[in-house]
Amino acid sequence: MNQSIETNRIVTGSLFIIASIAVAFILNFAQPFLVPLVIALLIRILIDPIIDYQIDFLHVHRVVAVFVSLCLIIFLFIIFVPFIGSSVITFLKSANDYNNKVLILIDIGISQLKEYNIEIDRETIRSALNELPLLDWASTILSNSANFVSKFVLVMIMTLFLLLGKKSNNISSEWNDIIGHVKKYIFTKFITSAITGVIAGLIYWFLGLELALIFGSLTFLLNFIPVVGSIIAVLLPIPIALLQYTDLSSVMLIIFLPSFFHLLIGNIIEPKIFGDTFGLHPITIILSLIFWGMIWGIIGVLLAAPLTAIIRVTFERFESTKQIARLLEGKIHLKN
Repeated sequence: MNQSIETNRIVTGSLFIIASIAVAFILNFAQPFLVPLVIALLIRILIDPIIDYQIDFLHVHRVVAVFVSLCLIIFLFIIFVPFIGSSVITFLKSANDYNNKVLILIDIGISQLKEYNIEIDRETIRSALNELPLLDWASTILSNSANFVSKFVLVMIMTLFLLLGKKSNNISSEWNDIIGHVKKYIFTKFITSAITGVIAGLIYWFLGLELALIFGSLTFLLNFIPVVGSIIAVLLPIPIALLQYTDLSSVMLIIFLPSFFHLLIGNIIEPKIFGDTFGLHPITIILSLIFWGMIWGIIGVLLAAPLTAIIRVTFERFESTKQIARLLEGKIHLKN
């Protein structure tokens, strides 16, 4: 009897591994249309509360509510993208100034190292910096921006069709529970990430940091990556701050003020809102970043935590997959 149970467990585990590999292959192969579809689904979940508010409180037709919500997203996109583009162009125009500042810092560093009898070829470093392909980088950014705009249009079209789809009234309570938790997670995470990005951007702007809008936008995106994203968002502006400011106090403010709000929102406010509903073990988060990053690249890294949290909540609601949810949560070793 025990041998039969053990054999069944081995067979089940083997089938699960094979199925996981097959799913990973399909996800990677279908990336060109799956990534826009997943983003469209997340946007649909995100703006559902806005649509419901218009229907329930403003008493407008669903088609009108969908149209207004999509126009709001497109309006925000139209506002922010030109600002970010102009910031990048300004940075590229002043790249030579940054290059000269870097050369000055390198000269200072080489002079300091000579005191310890460490010899470094100054001209090799200078020639390497002067040969940086800034124009190629600029053309790459512009081409990627054009590709991003085309993908954005595709995502908006998919979102429109998803929103206009007829809702079924015959939905199980388990599925309603899953959708309710997912909506809460996506909407709240978006709001907290937006607040963190706005605060960080305002701090950088108030302190006069160049590319403040870009760093604020990156803070918003990276905040979807637990722990790791916050650290990267805090570290990214440091090189620009070191090149721009002559006093150390401004650099310290660039580091510590955004870090304080990251800790406040990420470690105090978000856990109070989410509770244990979307709890993921740190190892699960790291493995999910690696898994989704290998399959979908940088987009996969940004979507890793939300997708894994949604998978955990879904598995938690069904008895056959509850143990997998406990594994993702890091509580499989605990008693029920």
